[in-house]
Amino acid sequence: MFGKPKNNPGDEDFVDSPEGTEEAGGEAARNGGNGGNGNGNGGGGFLLDRSKPSVISEGFTLQGDISAQGVLHVEGFIKGTVRTDVVNIGPRGAVEGQVASKSLHVKGAFVGTAECDELFIASKARVVGRITYRSVAIQRGALIEGDLIHAA
Repeated sequence: MFGKPKNNPGDEDFVDSPEGTEEAGGEAARNGGNGGNGNGNGGGGFLLDRSKPSVISEGFTLQGDISAQGVLHVEGFIKGTVRTDVVNIGPRGAVEGQVASKSLHVKGAFVGTAECDELFIASKARVVGRITYRSVAIQRGALIEGDLIHAA
């Protein structure tokens, strides 16, 4: 299903969105099928949109290290080291280990150490450990056990 060229109309199991078809007048099809950003690929296939987050879905567990540019959204569980531009821990997500990011948003659970420029802790979040930050916002009701350290 994935990875087949877009110009393969005979494949019944290939599903394409209506906005990505030329018949629907989709701008995406005229621009290479990648959301209309002008990076047409001409030869079929598809390109990844770099503005979309990487997602660790609910029910998914990852043990190891992640190092990437961009946004990581966690609804599952990660145990290890995470180094990305933005880490969003969703309401059902949990991260245990070390985090280094520009922005850390915790709505679920975080246990470990983190260094970030911007820290946001939501009302139902649980944070256990030590986080160094430059700016912080904490909603009423958040559970914090450990140290929050302001970096100059």
